[in-house]
Amino acid sequence: MKMSEKEMAFLKEYRSLEDLEREKGIKFFECIGDPPATEEFVEGIQVKRQNFITTKQNQMRTKDTHRFSTEINSDKVVVPTDVNIVTLPKWDVFENNHFAMRKRLVDIFLKVANK
Repeated sequence: MKMSEKEMAFLKEYRSLEDLEREKGIKFFECIGDPPATEEFVEGIQVKRQNFITTKQNQMRTKDTHRFSTEINSDKVVVPTDVNIVTLPKWDVFENNHFAMRKRLVDIFLKVANK
């Protein structure tokens, strides 16, 4: 069975679009990143971190010295337990994968077009 000129033009255009989509997924660029950290920068980070840890320890020590009841086995619930879940879980594998979703739609289109 011989294809008409319109069909050939359509297939040619479709293949070029398909190639563009494929190239989009393959394209990458070079990341040069930040310049190496200076000694002063690293020391500044270490001092900030040590100050943070010391402050946290002092706060905990102060809190503990003013506590008059035991804290052992007193777990607290972090999230509310009376949450009413309105929506049901979705099992759509293509929900966040836009490239796979487009590919699936193109496959469906091709099946229908080929029939």
